[in-house]
Amino acid sequence: MARRDNADPSGLGNTLGWAWAWPLNRRILYNRASADPQGNPWDPKRQLLKWDGTKWTGWDIPDYSAAPPGSGVGPFIMQQEGMGRLFALDKMAEGPFPEHYEPFETPLGTNPLHPNVISNPAARIFKDDAEALGKADKFPYVGTTYRLTEHFHYWTKHALLNAILQPEQFVEIGESLANKLGIAQGDTVKVSSNRGYIKAKAVVTKRIRTLKANGKDIDTIGIPIHWGYEGVAKKGFIANTLTPFVGDANTQTPEFKSFLVNVEKV
Repeated sequence: MARRDNADPSGLGNTLGWAWAWPLNRRILYNRASADPQGNPWDPKRQLLKWDGTKWTGWDIPDYSAAPPGSGVGPFIMQQEGMGRLFALDKMAEGPFPEHYEPFETPLGTNPLHPNVISNPAARIFKDDAEALGKADKFPYVGTTYRLTEHFHYWTKHALLNAILQPEQFVEIGESLANKLGIAQGDTVKVSSNRGYIKAKAVVTKRIRTLKANGKDIDTIGIPIHWGYEGVAKKGFIANTLTPFVGDANTQTPEFKSFLVNVEKV
């Protein structure tokens, strides 16, 4: 609690006196890369580290050994070759530059930036899962899953205090969509995808608003994930009943943040 000095003499947002960054209080990983092979800052106006002739010095704790410039030690010390691997294409299925693809269950049906390539061609999806994808004409809304402050994944529904704070499964629906569908706060609703359905209480909220994308109104249903099976909290449905089995091309992170659903009052 004593480390509350937020002074930033570098102007780079580096406040070494504020709290502590394990293990050595460095704030920017691989900061040796901010200097050229001779140890001079690439941008002298935004100097982070430099070699002063005897040691590395600057506005951060060196994320580097004491090796001088010219020693052959690269800045990315956690990699065997000392390089950042941005273009190590044998390690990545795609990249490294960002690209926009629509989710596999796209509410638009096209990619406004690349009409000939809608979804990521490098993503992992099996044949049966691809055949289970829904279309916007039957599932006109976008579902997205997320976590709540009061719960940790699926486990804390077994803890009494957490269950008291968030006892019952709910989904969030924007006011505009709720008014259109005749859904009021506390109504039970059925949210369905091409893979299954869940039932939960409706929380009508100002947090979620209608989006305009490619000239089309898009409404979103927010789906916290923490229920399913028995626990101290009230029994609920498994949110991932709704989600598609699509793996990110590099990390296999599933595409649970954007998929197509329908919602109706029960």
